[in-house]
Amino acid sequence: MAKKPKTAKPKPASAKAAPALAEAASAPAKTALEAPRGTKTAAIRAALKAHPKKQPKEIAEVLQADGWEISAQRVSLVKSKMKKKRKKAASAPAPEAVPAVPKDAVSVSALRKAKKLVAELGGIKQAKTAVDALAQLLD
Repeated sequence: MAKKPKTAKPKPASAKAAPALAEAASAPAKTALEAPRGTKTAAIRAALKAHPKKQPKEIAEVLQADGWEISAQRVSLVKSKMKKKRKKAASAPAPEAVPAVPKDAVSVSALRKAKKLVAELGGIKQAKTAVDALAQLLD
């Protein structure tokens, strides 16, 4: 397979024009899929958000046209990881709301103590009588 010959960049006409051309050459071209330069993954995510219906091969072609060296396999990998994150976030159960306890509710430990008192006094009727007598004394 023959290699393509390298193309030489044209030299600027004057020294004053050189900095302006260098700045223009170093500035990336703005495209519809412009992602923060530096990570291929960010560019793939941006392209997938812009074109959710396209296949990984088509996304790779779009990114290659923008100057990224990305394969369809890499696009497919990023796409599947994005789906996993969505499923994981969607399947995370919401914390269950604790039912509100009414103010007149009795705790389990208080019920156990009341049961012991009923057993000591010989029955529920005797315990009620004792509690009523205590209520009259406290009033």
